[in-house]
Amino acid sequence: MGKTDRKLTKAEEKRKKIYEEEKQKLIEDGYTERDLTIGIVYANVMAFVLGLPIIIVLGIFFFKYNLGNSEVSFIFTIKESMVFLISLWVLIVVHELIHGAFWAIFAKEHLKSIEFGFIVQYLTPYCCCKEVLTKGQYIIGGIMPTVLLGLVPAVVAIFSGSWLVFVIGCIMILSGGGDMTIVLKLIMYRSQKQDILYMDHPYECGLVVFER
Repeated sequence: MGKTDRKLTKAEEKRKKIYEEEKQKLIEDGYTERDLTIGIVYANVMAFVLGLPIIIVLGIFFFKYNLGNSEVSFIFTIKESMVFLISLWVLIVVHELIHGAFWAIFAKEHLKSIEFGFIVQYLTPYCCCKEVLTKGQYIIGGIMPTVLLGLVPAVVAIFSGSWLVFVIGCIMILSGGGDMTIVLKLIMYRSQKQDILYMDHPYECGLVVFER
């Protein structure tokens, strides 16, 4: 591994040490490590590759149902613009909290196994689960922020005619593009092994699979 060239924070260094100790135990128990992490730049590119098609489809439905509606405004007022900007900042934080909430449900130590941080170099907040999870548990925790903050508001906006909510939902879909990339990579990963564990990487985007 070692995709990152940035200086790790103290919290990341601590998680790295814990991870290396756990990895060594698993390897001694016969597990093989498989790296499923991705680079942040790649994640940002894939956010558009995966997110834009979804937004285009949702946009087609939004305009189909609302284009002729005189009550729907496609121009933000000053108040709506302020709401828009504040909402984005708040939802970016909530996005990571949702990751943590769902992974905490599955983790044996619950919230004690969840940590949050911020990569200053990329202006990117993150959530990390320090416990091993099943495939389904990791996928649920990984994709739920995009579903709850992106897809659900966008669909609701189609029927309510709220352009503001629709735009916010679309942006949150794009912001979840990295998560979708990781989940897609996990789903596409095929293994002939019967015993498989999934662990969030302590400082990279994505996860590591241990199998035997």
